[in-house]
Amino acid sequence: MALAWPFSLQAAEQVYKLGHMFAKESLPDRAAKKFAETLSTRSKGQLKIQVYPEGLLGDERENLAQLLKGSLHFAVTGDVVVSNIGDKYRVVNMPFMYRSVQHALQTYESDLGMAIRSNIRGEGVDVLSWYYVGTRMLTANRPIRSMADIKGLQLRLPQDSAWIATWQALGANPRQVQFTELATALKVGRVDAQENPPGFIRANRLFENQKYLMTTNHMPQRQMILAAGEFWRKLSASEWTMISAAARDASEWATHQAELEQKIDQAWLTHEGGMTLVEFDFRGVAEAIAGVPAALAGKEGEAIFQQIRAMR
Repeated sequence: MALAWPFSLQAAEQVYKLGHMFAKESLPDRAAKKFAETLSTRSKGQLKIQVYPEGLLGDERENLAQLLKGSLHFAVTGDVVVSNIGDKYRVVNMPFMYRSVQHALQTYESDLGMAIRSNIRGEGVDVLSWYYVGTRMLTANRPIRSMADIKGLQLRLPQDSAWIATWQALGANPRQVQFTELATALKVGRVDAQENPPGFIRANRLFENQKYLMTTNHMPQRQMILAAGEFWRKLSASEWTMISAAARDASEWATHQAELEQKIDQAWLTHEGGMTLVEFDFRGVAEAIAGVPAALAGKEGEAIFQQIRAMR
């Protein structure tokens, strides 16, 4: 791969590109800016990151492709990359599986997480750090109080097989809409419902076309700061150290902010945002999705599902 990146700190200034698809001033955008700010400080202005928000360089999957091609240095994405490294790891993104934020983050800190990160590295992308960005909640234009109400729901979901299989098992009709087009899709009625953390719902003004906010709390959403593997392996030791530390600092900051903002954003949506909070009854959910891990990835997928469930 012929790359034209500068790799020495002898240069007066190096500017790297980071892309993400999230709204300006959303938590992912602020995390990206924190990464850039921290790196600039650590390197005394020699290493800089230009952040391209709101899908200016494409959505998550397009950013991943750009990392692999070497046209992008860094990206902030959800952990959608995990579904691309082998069938058995698909269960890592299953909704209604994690008990808490700590449980979800622990998955990437465990031996299983080390194996996942190693496999991602083998695909040509390096995971610098990961963080919590908010817990996903279902929204719709009718109240969804139980599994019975999910049946037939035209639900926009990420392009992730675990998400799709889980919600299908609950009775929903998944629909594919790019995140950057979601607000318009809700407005014109292409989909009836969506699910995202309250902060995303607020920042992207999805509440303007959704009446109800359900307490499904079905996924503590993780995001990753990713680096192009070819670029990453050509860095000097000092550059590698500074960038790694800046990514970890940004991720720790983002997790702390998300924990503070989850309730604040939920309260805002149900007051200033005009949404009605609906308590969701979880009876029957575990039984309905019990067969999803094996359907996704056979015995290996079932084993990983049980491994994650058993984490303490």
